[in-house]
Order: sequence, then C-alpha cells, then structure tokens
Amino acid sequence: MEKFFLVITFIFSFSSLFSKETPPSKLCNSFSDCSLKANKTDIYRKKISLYEEALKLFKKSDGEVAKIKVHLFKANAIIREAQGDTGYKGEIPVKVSHKPEYKDAQFQKAEFELKEVEKKLTQLQGSEQELYEELSRILQSE
Repeated sequence: MEKFFLVITFIFSFSSLFSKETPPSKLCNSFSDCSLKANKTDIYRKKISLYEEALKLFKKSDGEVAKIKVHLFKANAIIREAQGDTGYKGEIPVKVSHKPEYKDAQFQKAEFELKEVEKKLTQLQGSEQELYEELSRILQSE
C-alpha cells in the first residue's frame, strides 16, 4: 500500500512539471495595448496578429465600440495584405502576389470581420463607416 502512495505521489509530482499554464501573449498585454501597437505599425501581417490578440484579450470594460473598430481595422489589414500590399514603407515599397486560394481564404476572413462590424455599424464615426463601405465594395468586386 505504501508503494502505491509513493507511485501516485510520483505521478502527480512528475505531471505537474509538464502541466504549466499557457504563457501570456508576447505580442501585447491587453486589448488596448494590442490596439495601440497595431495602430503604430504599417506592416499588415503584424497588424493582423496584433488585432487577433486584441480580440482574444477583449473584456467588456474595453468597450463594444472599440471592439467593433478592431474588427474593422483587422478586415482592412486582411484585405490590403491579400491584395499584395505588405504595408512596408521603406525606400522601395514591397508588393507581393498570392495564390488565388490564399486570397479567397483571406477575403472570407475579412468578410467575417465585416459582418461583425455591420452589427454595430451605426456606432462608428463617419470615416469608419466610409472605410466599411469601401471594404465591402472591394469584397464584392473580388
């Protein structure tokens, strides 16, 4: 019986070494931190990652309008990146081309984001509503 308890104790001790919690994001610390960092960068892939992280870290206290704006800006970054714009603003702007399958998948992601925006579109400012309309037209033409 004593061996049984030793084995059980060993198993629990050993398993606790490997059952660590998921480490916090290395991109940013909070919804607002992620949003600010995304707004400061021009690189679309980085913006998308930061906006995704912001949405994961969203709390009701961050405000519903702020969340809707993140969905809008994430859709914008996804569409621009899918169209080949990297956002890089160095001496030579870098453009890329993507396979049609990749573009289609990205446009579907952007469409999801815009559907989230559409639910609360009236809460956005005029310039943000115009961006929504522009992105919707781009998706319809693709």
